[in-house]
Amino acid sequence: MKEQLKKALKNTFHTAAILLLVVIAIVFVLSKIKGKPIFLFGKATMWVMTDSMDPAIPSRTYILVEKVTADDVKENDIISFISTDPSIQGQLNTHRVIKKEGNVFVTKGDNNYRDDGAYSAKAENIVARYVRTLPVMTFFGRIVLSRAGFVLVMLILIALVLVCYLPDLKTALKKQEEKTAYPDIDEKTRKEIDKLVEEELKKLKAQKKPENKIKPQDGENGKNV
Repeated sequence: MKEQLKKALKNTFHTAAILLLVVIAIVFVLSKIKGKPIFLFGKATMWVMTDSMDPAIPSRTYILVEKVTADDVKENDIISFISTDPSIQGQLNTHRVIKKEGNVFVTKGDNNYRDDGAYSAKAENIVARYVRTLPVMTFFGRIVLSRAGFVLVMLILIALVLVCYLPDLKTALKKQEEKTAYPDIDEKTRKEIDKLVEEELKKLKAQKKPENKIKPQDGENGKNV
């Protein structure tokens, strides 16, 4: 019973881990394709590359954002919006709202000398509002995005996969070998046969007597007395 419970918990853990990795991969791919964050329960993560919002948001930092509309945005909020700046057109920009002028939210990076001017956020281009930075994700993100860190992470993942699935693979291969040896016999019968063979081998070993060594007679391999 304990073994069955242990096996069930192990399978549940493996399944949950795989599903989590699949969800993360799908969210990551979709966010890259769309160029926008993928929201789950109204929240999403974003990777800020530049230092325009330093010190509030240092460069190369993961942040948590929430989905909002223009009606939710107030002065001094940090928002992410689709930029019309030719240098990054179509990409997301994350800056602070310093004032509102009609349908335009004038934005400025805390570390920039001037505001975004004509490239400030239009109401229809607002995507999300900044909530907070994510130090743990940032730490691992910086590691993964470095060449050495990426290699290290891949090696760790491979090691984890081997640790989790190698025993199951060995068991599957053993069962396959047994099926090949006894193609027309069910598993229970195979185990009984293996047990009988093992018992017979033990009996043969127990019955086997050591060979008597023949002592040389007088005169053999020496001089006659």
